[in-house]
Amino acid sequence: MKRIFKIIAVIVIVLAIPAIIQKVMFGKSDPVKVLTKLASETNAGLPKKIDAMTTLTRVEYDRKVWRVNYTMDRDAPIDPSQIDKYKSYAVKQICAGDMKKMLDEKITIEYLYTYTDSSGEQKLRISIPPGSC
Repeated sequence: MKRIFKIIAVIVIVLAIPAIIQKVMFGKSDPVKVLTKLASETNAGLPKKIDAMTTLTRVEYDRKVWRVNYTMDRDAPIDPSQIDKYKSYAVKQICAGDMKKMLDEKITIEYLYTYTDSSGEQKLRISIPPGSC
């Protein structure tokens, strides 16, 4: 479970670029255009290994959702029964940082983890909607 917390913390650090968030939320730029461009620029450098078990594979923005996609190595210790703990940790990290501005602008932040277990490929989605802070 600590590994998933580290992963979420890395998400916040890697993607919560304060200057860009500040520009999107308080500048004169259109947030849709800026976030669409940011997703495109981020994707140009992907896939990117985040740690020994995690690869950032894609970032998407569809006007209401900022989605970060990860692929986890087979040995990743993901426990879907712990999703409430993962979400609670993500909310705490987001609300304490600059990404809170996305929620304030009515944008949902979503993390999608693709991993493999004994049943085959699985997905774990952590969705943080506006109003979570």
